[in-house]
Amino acid sequence: MIIALFVGGILAVALLGIVFVLFNQPPAPVAPCQPDKPCAPQESLPPVSNGSPSPRPSTGPTTVPATLQPGATATPFVPGPTPISNSPILLSGEVWQSATLNYSFEYDPDSWTVTNSTDDTAVLSSVRFDAQVVIHAVPAATSPAELIAQQLGVVDTFVIGRVKDTDDYDALLGPSIGYVNGEGDVYSGTLLSNDGTPIAPGGVTILSATDGRLTVSVIVIVGSPDAKVGSGTQQHAARGSADDLLKTFDWDTR
Repeated sequence: MIIALFVGGILAVALLGIVFVLFNQPPAPVAPCQPDKPCAPQESLPPVSNGSPSPRPSTGPTTVPATLQPGATATPFVPGPTPISNSPILLSGEVWQSATLNYSFEYDPDSWTVTNSTDDTAVLSSVRFDAQVVIHAVPAATSPAELIAQQLGVVDTFVIGRVKDTDDYDALLGPSIGYVNGEGDVYSGTLLSNDGTPIAPGGVTILSATDGRLTVSVIVIVGSPDAKVGSGTQQHAARGSADDLLKTFDWDTR
C-alpha cells in the first residue's frame, strides 16, 4: 500500500510538471506577412514632420572652418571678373528680393513657401516634398569654398554623421545659380529634431557661386532622401523643383 501511494505521488508530480510546461510555452511566431503576399518591413524611423529642423538662417559660425575635409586647406580668394549669365527664366510666380543686396528669385507658391526671411537669407519649405531650400548671400570677398564651409558648419548642428554621398545617382551635375557656374557637393546623414533626437535619414545638397559682387550659397535639405517618388527618389524630385527656382535667380536687380 505504501509503495502504491509513493508511485502515485510521483506520477501526480510528473503530470503537474507536464501540464505546467505545456501551458507556459511561448506562442507560435506570427508571420509578418500573409502567405504569398508581398509586404515591406516596418519603418525604423518616423517620417520627418512639417516642422523638420531648420538651419539658423540669419546666423552662422563666427569663424570659417579651416578645412572641408581632413587634409584639405583653405586658400585665399580674390574676386575675378564678373561672369556673364543668361537672362533668368521667369516662372510668373512669387518674387523674393533682397532690399539691400539687390538679388532676387522667383518661386512657385504651389511648390514652395517662404518660412523664414532676412535681407541676406531666404528659407523655403516644399509644399510637395519633405524638403527645404536655404539661399544665403554675402559679399564676394568670401569665396564659394569658404561660404560652403561656413554653411556646412550650420548643417552640422542639425545633421549628425554627415558624410559625402558617393552614389553616382545622387551626384551634383553642373552646379550653377542663375546660370553662373559654381561648385558644390552632396552629403548624407541623420536629421535631428529641435530637441536633438535623431528622426530620419537626411540628404544635403550644397552649392555656391559668385558673380564678383556677391557670393551665394544654396542648400537643399531632404528628409528620407531615398523614399520613392514616381520613378525616382524624393531627393531627386526636390532638387529638380529647387533647380527650377535657381534658374530664375537674378544676381543684380538694380
